[in-house]
Amino acid sequence: MPVNHQTYRDNNFNNRFINHAGLQNKISQLNADDIFAVGQIGASAQGRAIYCLSIGTGKPEVLLWSQMHGDEPTATLALLDLFNFFIADDEHNGVRKQILDNCTLHFIPMLNPDGTEVFTRRNAQNIDINRDFLAEQSPEARILKQIQQRIKPEFGFNLHDQGSLWSVQGSKKPAPIALLAPPADEQASVSPSRLKAIKVAAGINNLLQQQIPGQIGRWDDTFEPRSFGDNFQRLGMATILIESGGYVGDPERQFVRKLNFDGILFALQQIASGEYQNQDTADYYSIPQNNKEIFHILIKNCRLQTKAGIIQADIGLNYSEQFDLPKQTSTLVYTVADIGDLDTWGAYEYIEAEGAIITDVLVIDSQANFTLKSPAGAAICFENGIIVSKNN
Repeated sequence: MPVNHQTYRDNNFNNRFINHAGLQNKISQLNADDIFAVGQIGASAQGRAIYCLSIGTGKPEVLLWSQMHGDEPTATLALLDLFNFFIADDEHNGVRKQILDNCTLHFIPMLNPDGTEVFTRRNAQNIDINRDFLAEQSPEARILKQIQQRIKPEFGFNLHDQGSLWSVQGSKKPAPIALLAPPADEQASVSPSRLKAIKVAAGINNLLQQQIPGQIGRWDDTFEPRSFGDNFQRLGMATILIESGGYVGDPERQFVRKLNFDGILFALQQIASGEYQNQDTADYYSIPQNNKEIFHILIKNCRLQTKAGIIQADIGLNYSEQFDLPKQTSTLVYTVADIGDLDTWGAYEYIEAEGAIITDVLVIDSQANFTLKSPAGAAICFENGIIVSKNN
């Protein structure tokens, strides 16, 4: 019987903006249930508590960590939903028993609480924790290394968010999920731990292809000697990277949150049963590369007034977000990313502008400041990068 994510979704968190206080409230509830073993394993550079929650009695040990980059919360939310699944008592008790009798799970749901508070990638020292494996300047990096050395897990899940402009090569579609079994060396050798990770990732891919066919990418496997995934793989922990990306109509990544829940739970079942060993490695290598071949908005077949006359071209526009964290909102500010023949590119949104002309000057890499009114009926107006009117 399939596990319905909606049953276990934590409805206290309905957008991307989880903070440390919200996590602490959740952990306090779980601690009171006395099902998870909850412990503070250290503190961030600014003194915020970093927690590990453990459950299960079997082998192998599995370590899952999220939000080592503070602006990458999607998997954190999925872990909260998984916590709800593991404390439930219902028709899926058999699944729980299989996993928890045959694995011990260790979750670090927010490794970088300082970055989370201000929704930035780096920690309070301005260090990218995922490039601090060797230098160990950040307390957060030291904490993650210490718990890995103490537990010596056989499997690890390195959970991240990628930007919304990552796409699946050749598809013109966003990549809401990207997977990687990180390399353990510059040759991207298939070590015993990496082979296990490849098979687990292949299983996740095969499952999620049923929900998002053709929209899973494979992250670049260039060896990064400063990162945790590559080094943990080198140390013999089968490490799987899951990157959460964009999906059309899902700006808060709540559907992608579900994909994380489904994929991680399936992977844990595969590990607990040993079924991951039967996965075909060819299924992993068949995953197309993660790429950047999409825009947020693509205006097609527009006529543009230029200094050298009128041309017909496509216009690709991308946004950056300006966050208002107290209100848990963001403002989208668009720039002109490219002009020309963009027929090989995709987009979240297409605007057909055949017959329309833009007389405003467009400058690539500058904020969008123009008005388009298409004979086909579409109209859009940008002022200082912000959409002030739109009619489809």
